[in-house]
Amino acid sequence: MKTMIKFKLFFFPLVLCSMIHTSCKSLIPESIDALGDDVNYTTREYTPTLGRKTIYENAANVGNTSSLPLEFKLLNIRTVDGTPATELTDKFPVKVWTASYTGEEKSIEEIERKREIQYRPILEIAKNSGDIMLWDFGSSDWIRTQPDSCYLFDVEISNSGGRRYTRGLRLKPFKQRPYEPSQYDVVTGLATNQALYPSSSSNLYGARTGDYIFGGDIQVFVFKDFSNKQPGGSLTISVIDSLNNPIDVSKFKDTKWNEMIHGFNPQFKDNKVTYSVAYPIPLIQYPTKYTTVDGSRAQIALRFDRIGFGGFLTRAHLGFNFAIYEEGHWEILFRFRRESPKFDNE
Repeated sequence: MKTMIKFKLFFFPLVLCSMIHTSCKSLIPESIDALGDDVNYTTREYTPTLGRKTIYENAANVGNTSSLPLEFKLLNIRTVDGTPATELTDKFPVKVWTASYTGEEKSIEEIERKREIQYRPILEIAKNSGDIMLWDFGSSDWIRTQPDSCYLFDVEISNSGGRRYTRGLRLKPFKQRPYEPSQYDVVTGLATNQALYPSSSSNLYGARTGDYIFGGDIQVFVFKDFSNKQPGGSLTISVIDSLNNPIDVSKFKDTKWNEMIHGFNPQFKDNKVTYSVAYPIPLIQYPTKYTTVDGSRAQIALRFDRIGFGGFLTRAHLGFNFAIYEEGHWEILFRFRRESPKFDNE
C-alpha cells in the first residue's frame, strides 16, 4: 500500500510538468518577422490626372531590414479638413485586364475578352508592394483637384513582427484632360491654345505656290462627337484646307491604313476614314507597331509619294502622336492653314 502511494505522488508531478512544458511551447512562435525603421514612403505627394489609370510603382521604400512579404493598407482617406473622402473609397465600375494585351489582337471582341468590369475604389494600394494606384474613373465635377489642397491618407505597413504607419500622404489630382497632347491647362482646365500641331511633317509643298509647308502651317483638332449615341467606340481621321473644305484622305495613298491604328474595319466615307476601336488609345503603355517606341502614344502617319522637281521621288509625310483616354466617338482633324499640299507629280 505505501509503495502504491509513492508511485502516484511521483507520477503526478511528471505529468503536470509535461503538460506545462507542452502548453508553454505551443504559445511561443517559432520565429518573428522583422519590421525595420527604414520602411517608409519617400514620395509624399501624388499628382495623377483624373480619367487615367495611374500607377506609382516602387512608391514604398521597403529597405533591407524587414522580413517579406509586407502588407500595405490604406487608412483614413480624407479631405484636408478631416472629412472622410467617400468619393475615393466608394466602388465604381472599371475595366480590369484578365489576360495580357499583345497588340496582335484581331478584333474588338478579342480585346474585350481580355478585360472585365470590376467594381473598385478609385484610390487603391497594392497589398504586398505598396504601389499607389488611381483608377481611370472620376471627374473634377465631384473629385477635388488642384489648386485645391485635395486629400490626405495614411498607410499601414505590417508583417507578423508588428506594424508601422506612414501618415499624411497627399493626393492632389489634376483635372481630367481626355487626350494628349492637350491645349488645356493642367490646373485651370482652360484652353491655352486654339489648336495643336503635328508631331512631324516632311516634303509637303503648296499646290498653289509650291512653297514648303511647315509643321506650324498645319493645325490639329481633337474632338468628341457627343451626338453619336451608337454603342462602342470609333476614331475618325480627316483633313481640310484653309477654307474648311474637305481634302480626301485617300489622297494620302501610301498610308498603311491597316497598320496605323490598332483599330478595325476602316471605312472610307465623306473624304474621311473611320476605325472601330477600343479605348483608351493606346490600350496600355506597351510598345507595338501602332505606338511610339515607349508605347505611351498611338501614331497617325499619313503618307503619299509623288515625282518632284528633276524627276526625283518625293515622299511626303504628316504625323501626329496622341493618346485618348475617354471612350466614345472621336475625330482627329488636320487643317492646312495657308494652302493645300500638292499631290500631283511635277
